[in-house]
Amino acid sequence: MPDLTFSQPERRSFLVPILLALAAIALAITFAIHFFPATTVNISHIHTDVLPTETVFKGSTVVGLSETQHILFVAATIKVDNQLRVPIYLDDFHITLTDPSGVVMAVSADTPKDLPDLETNYPGIKPLMTTPLVRNTEIDPAKSAQGTLLFPLTIPKDIWDARKSAVIKVDLYHQPAIYVTIPKT
Repeated sequence: MPDLTFSQPERRSFLVPILLALAAIALAITFAIHFFPATTVNISHIHTDVLPTETVFKGSTVVGLSETQHILFVAATIKVDNQLRVPIYLDDFHITLTDPSGVVMAVSADTPKDLPDLETNYPGIKPLMTTPLVRNTEIDPAKSAQGTLLFPLTIPKDIWDARKSAVIKVDLYHQPAIYVTIPKT
């Protein structure tokens, strides 16, 4: 019978696996800082003007029918600050209005190519839209863009004045949407 030996095999060094693990952690942190920066895109409300319009459509004089259409143009000036390390691109703009009874209305902003026709039909829009903010605007890192958005709401002005809330949503390409609330005053 062979003799019993209680000798242990030579211990392996853990230095190489520890260094590999630390390198992997450093690489993951570098990746996270580069692609998921701690800074954000900020949006601020500068000013809002409203232009209430009322159009009366008269029917046949025999029947005596008439219909009144209210369109409230909301011209909101906003500023978008890019604090990311990559450029951002503005995609689309929406406003969500909650009226006093809790009904929610969402409307997309008019495009700048619609402005000449709107300004012809509603001359009061022209002074409100001096610097429109357009879709596909590129905002470089550490820069900002400011402009006015025009939202046509089919409500009378008294509903706008009594609203519960009005929130502008700015959609960005490859980034989450950003929101700003239009104050009541």
